[in-house]
Amino acid sequence: MLQAIRQKITGWVAGVIILLIALSFVFWGVGDFGAAGRDAVAVVNGEEIPRREFEMVYQRQLFQLTEAFDGAVPEEARRQARDRVIEGLIQERLLAQRTEARGYRVPDDVLAQSIQSIDAFQVGGSFSLDAYRARLLAQGMTPGMFEEQQRRAIALDQLQDAIARTGFITPTEFRRFIELAQQRRELAWARFPVSEFREAIEPVTEAQIAAHYEANAARYLAPETVDLEYVEITLAGVSAELPVDDEALREFYQRTVADFALPEQRRARHILIAVDGQRDLAAAQARAQSLYERIEAGEDFAALAAEFSDDDGSAVEGGDLGWAERGFFVGPFEEALFELEVGEVSEPVETVFGFHVIRLDELREGELPSFEDMRAELREEFQRTEAENRFIDRANALADAAFETPDSLQAIAEAEGLQVQRLPGMTRAGSPLFSDSRPVVAAAFSPAVLLDGELSGLIQVDEEQVLLLRVASHQQAEVRPLEEVAEAIREELETDAAARLARETGAAFLAALRDDVDADELEARFGRTLGAPRLFSRQEFNGAPPALLFAAFELPRPLEGELVLDSLRLDNGDYAVFALTEVRPGDPAEIDQIIRDIENNRMASEAGFQEFALYLTALEEQARIRRRPQALEEATF
Repeated sequence: MLQAIRQKITGWVAGVIILLIALSFVFWGVGDFGAAGRDAVAVVNGEEIPRREFEMVYQRQLFQLTEAFDGAVPEEARRQARDRVIEGLIQERLLAQRTEARGYRVPDDVLAQSIQSIDAFQVGGSFSLDAYRARLLAQGMTPGMFEEQQRRAIALDQLQDAIARTGFITPTEFRRFIELAQQRRELAWARFPVSEFREAIEPVTEAQIAAHYEANAARYLAPETVDLEYVEITLAGVSAELPVDDEALREFYQRTVADFALPEQRRARHILIAVDGQRDLAAAQARAQSLYERIEAGEDFAALAAEFSDDDGSAVEGGDLGWAERGFFVGPFEEALFELEVGEVSEPVETVFGFHVIRLDELREGELPSFEDMRAELREEFQRTEAENRFIDRANALADAAFETPDSLQAIAEAEGLQVQRLPGMTRAGSPLFSDSRPVVAAAFSPAVLLDGELSGLIQVDEEQVLLLRVASHQQAEVRPLEEVAEAIREELETDAAARLARETGAAFLAALRDDVDADELEARFGRTLGAPRLFSRQEFNGAPPALLFAAFELPRPLEGELVLDSLRLDNGDYAVFALTEVRPGDPAEIDQIIRDIENNRMASEAGFQEFALYLTALEEQARIRRRPQALEEATF
């Protein structure tokens, strides 16, 4: 048990790390949100939702909106986000209150099992205590706070799961669904390709081309463009210029060696006597005490662990838990372990798992690695850290230079040791030279830079590139000369004429079918007839045009001995006439049992979620909810 946790203590976090960390703890928040009272944004059955809690969640939502709207979030989007956040917090409180009232509890052993299920804190496939601490610390959390959140989140999950499990569908509903979802339709069709009618159309004249050009000039605009001059600083360029020698590395080692310090580690064995359905607390303690006394009397610890320990993971190794540092084990176990001398055995120690007898086998004192041992890692870290620092310094210097010398890009380039680069013909769509063209386009086409000829401010393209730019020349959008677009217009007019002729011919073909013209006459008049009927499903097109099948599945079922006829223009401009000859409902007996079970479970789950939504609505209708919009108006957005 403890061995399993030591090897895979990824628990508490995986299922809810995205929910609680990525969404700014939208359900539970972080710790104490301070005084509520008049600062409460809502009161739910007497329980207040502090404004500070609302602000933390809303700020994360606003950050995501800012990215989505490229920095300018419309007021309506802000209002909708505020409404979503407050309603989400109200619903959370209602559910939390119901779990408390219904007595949902999460025992220690359930929480301990959940600790083993998560990989959010893994590095290289195994749990990293440093990553775990860092992620919680970054969110302002302690393990205790996080543990309590998980208890509450698991309780909520239990409630939702209990309600969702009530969802079901009847056999009749499932059969009807299969009949529709797996329905097959028999179709026959004839196609009238645009390419087939090109030779039959009248040649397009120069007058027609000119008239089309005059009537549709806006369609033939050359886009607005700018020719740019710019200087840039990139992280890659800074890194390439960075000298790395032993003196610099040794200086870096002295500044950062504490970061590489190895903590004290201890190697221990233990025997776990669990409290379970066959053994109560007193019995577990008594057995652990008995084993402790036998060890003290000289019996072999490893042999007793292999025979009696309930931690299957370590029992086969004689109770060996391997090397561990502080913070790796649960509190009482860790406290006892780090008080032991090498070779000493503890009296039984109680934890959430039961009672442990612990022996300390080996001790590694904390130590600082030598410069030589760290040389390769130091070089990589130095290169990255120093390059980032110098990149930031140079970017700041470039920004200062732009402020001090706003009229001359060339003077700035010479002062900063940079080369003025040129980019001709950039449109408002940007340029592939930049990983993100949006900030470049926004600056280049801003009135101050585009119209007034000013130098842009410092533009951050991404985390590894900044630049300054000026517009060297500006080309307004203008209609391209007729001679440049004449051939494109000719092609367009010829295609349109051929498509019209294909449609007219197809319409005549459809009329003939409705007049019961036989196949021989159709072949004689149109050079084709309906193809042989084929069966199609909603999922399998089998070479048929998708648009045709979508239309065919919209048609009514044909009457006995009759056809349902229709036609449509296909996506590529061709015309198709088709006949629906038969509709065959899906048969559950033809579907593999595994697939049927999966589909049945999916539909039942959907029904369960609908039940949960109704349950939540009922909670809201029965609750005493007071929203305080004045507190929202005072919030620091």
